[in-house]
Amino acid sequence: MLGILRRFLGERSSGHIAHRRMQFVLMHDRVDITPDMMEAVKNDIIKVLSRYMEIDNRSIKVNLEQGKDFMALISNVHVKRVYRHASSI
Repeated sequence: MLGILRRFLGERSSGHIAHRRMQFVLMHDRVDITPDMMEAVKNDIIKVLSRYMEIDNRSIKVNLEQGKDFMALISNVHVKRVYRHASSI
């Protein structure tokens, strides 16, 4: 019964979390993206988005996700507001 509640509420086991972390590490190794490169990608995303909207720079998260036949760069950014006119940088 407890297992059903955990799955329903989205709680993950420590084994599942460790498995996801290992997948993340292996993906980085496969595509040869260093932590410094991921930080540079994150900074570039912030720079571009900041031209068009006010964002919370501290909230941005950038991750790689791998499906069966693809790898995707997923970014999550909190947008505070969209500018009427984009600034030119």
